[in-house]
Amino acid sequence: MKIFYLGLILSFISISVFSQDTIYLDKNYSELDSKENAKYYKTITSFKTGNYEVLRTTYFLDGQKKAEQYYNIKNGKPVFEGLHKHWYETGELFYQLPYKKGKKHGELLAYWKNGEKRRQDTFKRDQLKEGKVWNENGEELQYFEHHIPASFPGGREKLYAFLKENINIPREQKQGVTVRVVLKFTINPEGDLSEIQIVDGAPHRYNAEAVRVLSQMPRWTPTRRFGNPVATRYTLPIIFQK
Repeated sequence: MKIFYLGLILSFISISVFSQDTIYLDKNYSELDSKENAKYYKTITSFKTGNYEVLRTTYFLDGQKKAEQYYNIKNGKPVFEGLHKHWYETGELFYQLPYKKGKKHGELLAYWKNGEKRRQDTFKRDQLKEGKVWNENGEELQYFEHHIPASFPGGREKLYAFLKENINIPREQKQGVTVRVVLKFTINPEGDLSEIQIVDGAPHRYNAEAVRVLSQMPRWTPTRRFGNPVATRYTLPIIFQK
């Protein structure tokens, strides 16, 4: 009988330490309701004790680990902490990057599949201090940042100019009134925009106009990660004001 009670106590302790859920993801890491059309899945482990509150582990569908990322929750938002690791689909370590209070802090170390060092970047509170890049044969290359965000052709000022020139403000909008529509969309590796969503909408005419203008944009320069163009999600507010 004592053994039975001890088992109950140990089970309760185990449950109180963490909880875990499985969530399926598409190619853009958007959450899905089922495994259908999924490319990855992730588990969220919530800790009651220790240095971190949450561990997010991402897997390829065959169960191979893709990433593990620790974070704490501050004001309802995740704040990265500790050493984050990422792997190739074939199981080799891709890169690791330490965080402190949500900022990159320490050395980013990346590797090619053959084990050769790919890059080494030193960060201090999110600021890049120095870095080196190598090819698969171990030869040093001209340096480039490991993450270069997507951008509109000509930069932010050109983006604002495009919006100002192409947006048709509904006639019923009153002078001095500001209407805001927030859109989220995918920029694919070729720079094309797709999967447009209204995150924070307004009356129908404003939503429709915001989507129309976005659909007419020229190709963007896509996000580059570790030198390669990748698909990313981007959020853009569009302001209507007379």
